[in-house]
Amino acid sequence: MPPTVPSSPRPKTDVRATVARVLLTREVGQRIPTVQELQHTSHAGTGTVIKAIRALEANGSVTLSSHGHQGTLVVARDVGQLWNEAQLGNFSLIMPPPGPVEQQGILETVQGSLARQGVPVIAVALAGARRRLEELYHERADAVVTSAGAFAHHREDFPGLTSIDLGASTFYSAGSLVVVESPAAPAGARLRVGIDRGSYDHQLLTETEFAGQDVEFFEWRFASAPAAVLRGRVDAAIWHAMPTVISPALAGLSVRPVRAETLERIPEVSRAVLVTRGLDAGVNALVRTVLPADVAKTQARLLKLAAESDLDAAEFPPR
Repeated sequence: MPPTVPSSPRPKTDVRATVARVLLTREVGQRIPTVQELQHTSHAGTGTVIKAIRALEANGSVTLSSHGHQGTLVVARDVGQLWNEAQLGNFSLIMPPPGPVEQQGILETVQGSLARQGVPVIAVALAGARRRLEELYHERADAVVTSAGAFAHHREDFPGLTSIDLGASTFYSAGSLVVVESPAAPAGARLRVGIDRGSYDHQLLTETEFAGQDVEFFEWRFASAPAAVLRGRVDAAIWHAMPTVISPALAGLSVRPVRAETLERIPEVSRAVLVTRGLDAGVNALVRTVLPADVAKTQARLLKLAAESDLDAAEFPPR
C-alpha cells in the first residue's frame, strides 16, 4: 500500500478581514448578516466572529445598532477603514494615455479622494476604451476611465459594468479637440486624414468631422496626430490638445478647433465616466467619494496653470 501523503494544513482564515468585506457590501441603514451567517461565510466559531465585529466597531470601521427581530443595522461606516481591514490593498485604476490636462485632473482627484479614505491608488495607462473595459470586466482592475460615449458604445459587450458620470467637458474640455493640418496639402486633391480605429472617440470624431469630404483615411495613433502630419504621412488629423515642448503651430502646422457641428452631434464624448463592476460593493463605495464637482474644480485649476505657464503662450495649442 503506498504511503499516505499528509495533507497540507488549511490556511487560517482572517475572520476580521472576511467580516470587513461583508460589511463593505452593506450601506448605512441596511441589516448586516447574522452571526450564524457570518460563521458560515468565515468558517469560524461564534466567539471569533463576535470578536471580529467588536474589533471593527472599536477601531471606528463601523457603527452598529441592534434592533431585535429586525437584526443589526449599520448606523455609520468608514469605507476606507473597512477597505483596509478587508485587506483589499491598493485601488487599481486604468486611465487613458497621459498628456491631456483633463486626464491629469481626473487622476489627481481620484487619488486625492481615496487618499482621504486611507486607500492608495495605483494607476496605469492603456490606450483604447474597449481594452480598458476588458481589463475591468476580467477583474484585472478596480475601475477605468473612458468617455461616456465610448462606454455607452461598448457596454453591451461587458454586462455588469456601471459608471459614474464626472460631468460635461471632463474628458475633452472646451476647445481641446482640434484639427492639425499641413499647410502644404495640395489644394483640390483628396485629403489624407489620420484615424485611430482603436479609439472609439477618435474614429467617431474623425468620421463626423470629415463627413461628406473627399478624404482617404490612414491608420495613426490619436496621441501622435501632430507627428503624423509633420512627417507627411497624412494631411490632417484630429488631436486632443495638450501642453508640448514645441506646439504644432510653432512647428509650422495649422491648428483649428473641431467644428461646432461635430461636437453638437456627439456631445457624449466630452463627458468622462468612472466605470466599475456593478456588484463590486467595496469599490463602488469608494468611488462614490469622488465628486464630479471636485473633478471640474481640479481640471479648471490645471487648465489655468497651463494657460498661465511661464512658457510662451504659443507653446499651448489654442483652446
